Amino acid sequence: MNTYEFFNNGFGRFLAEQTNRPHKDAARALTRSHPIINKDGKPSTSRLTGWAIIRPNGSLAQANLLPPEIEADPRSRYEAFAAELNEWDGSPRMFLSFSKAPLPIANLFITADLRAVRICSPGEVETFNFTKEPEGQAGVAHRNVMRWRQKLVS
Repeated sequence: MNTYEFFNNGFGRFLAEQTNRPHKDAARALTRSHPIINKDGKPSTSRLTGWAIIRPNGSLAQANLLPPEIEADPRSRYEAFAAELNEWDGSPRMFLSFSKAPLPIANLFITADLRAVRICSPGEVETFNFTKEPEGQAGVAHRNVMRWRQKLVS
């Protein structure tokens, strides 16, 4: 299974029609606006915001748009990412961070090893080693995930 198929199986298929072209289907799910109910209770459209963790056996997310097939999770992105990595069972994961800007499909990455965890986001992606403490010029995601990890194990 390639990266786009993994994304679509766990998340994208709930947001965009699947046409048997995984890269196009993933791009459609990540770049288009989706119908939502806004804070006033009125129908609207929006791109994805929040975060998601995609697993082979079910995904969870804290996002403005959640299909019923995806488990809602109120935690912050870094708290959820730290908990997921701390309890990791060795199966692949995808860690997504959304903003109003679309997440390019080129930024999607399957984490299959704790030594190469990637947080996929619309801007820069960040890859880090979860088995080592951040040093020197460590990225924001690495520092925040490790800070939450310390809180979780305390």
